[in-house]
Amino acid sequence: MDGIKTRYWSVGAVGSPILLIHGAGGSADYWYRNIFTLAQQHQVYALDWVGSGKSDKPAATYTYDDLTQFVAQFMDAVSLSSANMVATSGGGIIAMKLASRSPHRVQKLVLSGSAGLGKELGFGMRLSAIPGIGEALNRPSRSTAKFLIRQCAYDSKAFLTDEFVDLVERNLPLEVLQFQLRTFRTSANFWGMKPEFLSSIRDSLPKIKAPTLVLWGKQDQITPVGGSEVAVNEIPDVKLHLFDKCGHWVYLEHTDAFNQLVLEFLRD
Repeated sequence: MDGIKTRYWSVGAVGSPILLIHGAGGSADYWYRNIFTLAQQHQVYALDWVGSGKSDKPAATYTYDDLTQFVAQFMDAVSLSSANMVATSGGGIIAMKLASRSPHRVQKLVLSGSAGLGKELGFGMRLSAIPGIGEALNRPSRSTAKFLIRQCAYDSKAFLTDEFVDLVERNLPLEVLQFQLRTFRTSANFWGMKPEFLSSIRDSLPKIKAPTLVLWGKQDQITPVGGSEVAVNEIPDVKLHLFDKCGHWVYLEHTDAFNQLVLEFLRD
């Protein structure tokens, strides 16, 4: 799309399509515990955003509006007129924007620990908004990967395995860290999400026509659980499920329950 080389996975051949949208600093790799289970009943696509994973990483600054347009162009490129969307963290911003602006493209919507719904952000993320400090914190290293895991997972010890640390580390090269930092600063500052950015998201929520399932970890330190209340109050057709002893990675920390809830929601 627009000359951007884009990696994606396509698994499964039957059922309504699902598009998995990862969060900032993630990639399609992060859906490894979900994609094959979901693909037993659906055709599943998982892409790497521009600036993420193995997709191209331009030096330009992309806003979330730009990323939303990118995902819409991806759907066009793979001939998806519409899809069920399952999105997490920053990917939730993209999915909400697309669902509110182009309702015909989103059949059902699942938001997992979505960004953009509450002002509060984890302290590490707020520090990243400060020029100089953000660059110092966001350097590619194994320690950076481990720090992210400790921030995201409630039971971080379960994820501090060599295999999972490898996954996180390989998804955070300097190009990705710099790209995501530029995007992050278009929407947030040290005090949290920018008020004008939050307002634009909240104003769009009543326009979401797709039935929506909101999933959230009660102990989420990245996008605190208070954001779920905004979704429930503003999205017209919405269900909420909260997970105890769960951080930001609901789909990884409570995989079986996550997969079951998504499949049941899409089946109804």
